[in-house]
Amino acid sequence: MRKAIPFIMLLMFTAAPVVKACINPADSYAVEVVLNKPGIVYVPYPAFSALHNAIVENGTFIFRSHYDERLIVMLWNASDGPHLRVQVPVEWNETVLTKTTFNASLLITADALEKLKAIGWKKIDNLTFARNDVTIALKPVAGNECTSDRDCATGGCSGEVCAPRKEATEIITPCVYKPWYNCLSLTSCGCVNGLCTWKPNDAFEACLREHGVDPSKVIRAGYFELEVEAVNRSDGEVNAAVKDFLSAFGISCDVSLTLVKTSVTRLSPSLDPSEVSASKALKAELDWLIETGALRMDESDVEGVLRAAEWGNAGHNSHIGWYETENGTSAWIPYDESLNPLLVRCFTSEVPAYELPNGTAYVGPTLTKPPSEDSATTSGSAEGEVCGPGIVALLALLAAFARRR
Repeated sequence: MRKAIPFIMLLMFTAAPVVKACINPADSYAVEVVLNKPGIVYVPYPAFSALHNAIVENGTFIFRSHYDERLIVMLWNASDGPHLRVQVPVEWNETVLTKTTFNASLLITADALEKLKAIGWKKIDNLTFARNDVTIALKPVAGNECTSDRDCATGGCSGEVCAPRKEATEIITPCVYKPWYNCLSLTSCGCVNGLCTWKPNDAFEACLREHGVDPSKVIRAGYFELEVEAVNRSDGEVNAAVKDFLSAFGISCDVSLTLVKTSVTRLSPSLDPSEVSASKALKAELDWLIETGALRMDESDVEGVLRAAEWGNAGHNSHIGWYETENGTSAWIPYDESLNPLLVRCFTSEVPAYELPNGTAYVGPTLTKPPSEDSATTSGSAEGEVCGPGIVALLALLAAFARRR
């Protein structure tokens, strides 16, 4: 069990920075920045002469977030500059994983996406959604009507039908003009995922709805394979979640699912990262470090860091830093987006656990005379880093000789 200890005793451990050479799965639930822009100065002393509610391990200060005490903050010095990391606590757990796949015809419209959001589904990417430990990924299944827009053509009396070119000339419809036909000027007939259809877009769909027409009646839905994955959920919960998901697309029928269960060890966050803001969490720590005098950094640089802050931008490959971009300028960007990054591919499954004191870190009354200002560290330089065990041991030996005299 790790306990909080007085800050002055932690000086003995502050020489060795944390080594993060390999990809760690915990990086997906963290945000990290290296303050390596010239001019930024990290000054741990005298600002941290009496730091409370923090522990130190291998030169890394560890304490609870000033934004949300459920989050963990890590601060350490490295050869490339001071690193600041905010971590959602994670641990390896045995879980029951339920999987299934099935095909469905879905029309992904802005209206359907709004319905999904309203019933609690969160958009992970354009075709992946999650709610209550159930994730549904849509994998497009190409049709066989067309391979390009040239294979499609309009048909019908008013040219209101989009169909395969060979069939379009044979389509006959009543010659009654409907107001919604005006919406067709906002789109075109073409090939979408192997199907001939009026191409969906927000303006076209909005126009159809203004005329009282359901876009799914005009735009042909695409075929998708739905990959369902649920963690520690019963069969009934999985089936209910899938039925609810499909309802947002106007599908109300029950789907017979074949569920496959396996027991796996997975990394689990202690809270849903979407419940906390990576940008706000990082801002709280930067503001606190500046307020205590441990960090000197322009507000424009703080804003630049925060623009790049999101969960997953952490670790050797993806941490945020002041790097050269492909167009030759420098900016606060993830390392893997910089010019010629040296990426690592090794992997470690080690996830450290910390037992931290309650409450956030704060600076209290000075307990002893702090080191001189010479201990300041300017970003991008390894000189002037925190004194290590060598100097502490020397001071102890000098004191011992003085007593013998």
